[in-house]
Amino acid sequence: MKKNPDTSFSKALEKLEEIVAKLESPSLDIEEGLTLLEKGVQLHKLCKEKLTQANTKITKILQEDNDKN
Repeated sequence: MKKNPDTSFSKALEKLEEIVAKLESPSLDIEEGLTLLEKGVQLHKLCKEKLTQANTKITKILQEDNDKN
């Protein structure tokens, strides 16, 4: 799975939740499980990056607001 910076946080989280549900299946074979795990890790990284970016933006906005007051 290639990183797509245009993927929204909510869409990535939705895909991650689907992967987790599939990984919980007792009938999942090892090869498919490994593939899903790899995709899940990539989606986790993407979500984490987006949360970090949002946090940075929020901090900047709040700092600018404090500087005005």
